[in-house]
Amino acid sequence: MKSVLRIDTADIRGQTSALRVAGDMDLATVSVLEHTVDAALGDHRTVILDLTGVAFCDSSGLNTLIRLRRRAQDSGGRLILAAPPPQMMRLLTVTGARNVFAVYGSLVEAWQAHPVPGSPPTA
Repeated sequence: MKSVLRIDTADIRGQTSALRVAGDMDLATVSVLEHTVDAALGDHRTVILDLTGVAFCDSSGLNTLIRLRRRAQDSGGRLILAAPPPQMMRLLTVTGARNVFAVYGSLVEAWQAHPVPGSPPTA
């Protein structure tokens, strides 16, 4: 079965963009993730990835997230993870990557923790 990854813009506030990710983050789809997040980081300092819809993430997905995090940091920005599913949270924890990412339970929590000046608070 072919892996599918869908990435949509969930919200943009100032220099922060939130992207909704759904599907499998694996060797077959990480190029889509990398290209899309790279483009978002080109336009916004901070990118929040809403991972609620991720069905599966393997080591290539994790490595791509780590590379993207480094690129964001190198340009003075951040890559934030919101709502990783249990399988992905285990992968982040077991590999120690949980300690290098800002991880929140939901997109709302991520916005609340990183408010954008001049934006209305989220409910």
